[in-house]
Amino acid sequence: MKIIIGWIIFVGSVIGGIYVGGWLLFVQPIIEACKHFDAGTLTGLIVGTTVLKCIFAGAVGVVIIYIGSIISAAIFK
Repeated sequence: MKIIIGWIIFVGSVIGGIYVGGWLLFVQPIIEACKHFDAGTLTGLIVGTTVLKCIFAGAVGVVIIYIGSIISAAIFK
């Protein structure tokens, strides 16, 4: 039973890391910036925020996966 719970936590953290790092912090801000560009309301703040989110997206995703793998490794023991 511990193995199943450990794997569920690990897989959940991988999916969560990909969702937060990949979608919420990388793809979605780019889509929003494109929408603002098309509407003619693109500002420097939107560009700066989008660039910062894209820079930190990978690190945030890896940290989420890392924390989940530490928890699942503790459950496996």
